[in-house]
Amino acid sequence: MIDWEENTVSTDVFNGFREVAKSIGNFVRINYSAALATETALNPAPEDIALLNGKILDIIRHNPPLASIPRYLKDKREDYLWYSDFYDEVTKEVYHSYRTFNKLDIKITPANYTEELAKIDLPYFAEIVNLVSLERLRLNYQKRGFTDKVRPEKEEYTKNTQTVVENKDITDADFNFGTATVPIPNSTPESERIKNKRSYEPKLTAKQYTLLSSCIEAIRLFRNKITVPRLRKLLNGKPSDPLQVTNQKSLVYLFDQLREKRFIKDTWVSVAEGNKDFISFRTEGNELRYGSNPHFITMQQLLNSRSRNRREAIHGFIEIDEMMEQLEKYREK
Repeated sequence: MIDWEENTVSTDVFNGFREVAKSIGNFVRINYSAALATETALNPAPEDIALLNGKILDIIRHNPPLASIPRYLKDKREDYLWYSDFYDEVTKEVYHSYRTFNKLDIKITPANYTEELAKIDLPYFAEIVNLVSLERLRLNYQKRGFTDKVRPEKEEYTKNTQTVVENKDITDADFNFGTATVPIPNSTPESERIKNKRSYEPKLTAKQYTLLSSCIEAIRLFRNKITVPRLRKLLNGKPSDPLQVTNQKSLVYLFDQLREKRFIKDTWVSVAEGNKDFISFRTEGNELRYGSNPHFITMQQLLNSRSRNRREAIHGFIEIDEMMEQLEKYREK
């Protein structure tokens, strides 16, 4: 993509690229610290390491330009993003946006992490932060001698014991880690996935459920019709099939409004991912991206939609806001 002889030499890093690297480092510092705070208290089991490896592979699979970053990070290169193939594989527009990036004027803290991350208008940025944080956690485990290999004395126990990954609530600031994880494909039976579903802790009356389902139908949020009983099952974490979403931005806006008004829990994003409640609409682009198998919408995608909602038009905006006003009128006293 880039004519290096015409533009620069590979050992010279533009200021914009250096500022990107510094910003990534600042976000990774918070993200990685949050991971260590929750992970180092326990010795990770082989299943935990395998789950971590699966997350890393999933990020790379959906973001091919990031594939070479872990290799240079492992080699302890200070400018790992620069030395990787990332800038060679992205489009000219993405390359230019990274080259002209301006440094952040605010210190990144756990309190402002999510808000400031959403302000970074660079493609792949959040994914890079997530990937680097996870890769550093994996390197930490390797250094401490933990792997995804089951020790011989535990093999028999593992064969006769069904491993269940515990889903715990996390805040959006900890979204890249937490413990509300998605099981590795084909590693958790469907019955276990259903049994481990969590509730969104809805606080809705019968009238409010009717208003909510009517609004969802009015904006055609899901491919199939949503009934009040189906909506109740969804929000209460009861066994049910995932819903095919026609517009992820509208979904996030609706649930964020329900969260802000305290009709559902604050951590609905982690619940949605852990439950695998939503799948992408089967557009031609999604067919090329994910193949013929259903693609469960991830926490990262939901948070990306939240970021886009701050600067883009939202389908069903008026209908949702009017419905929220009606919900308030019928709130339980």
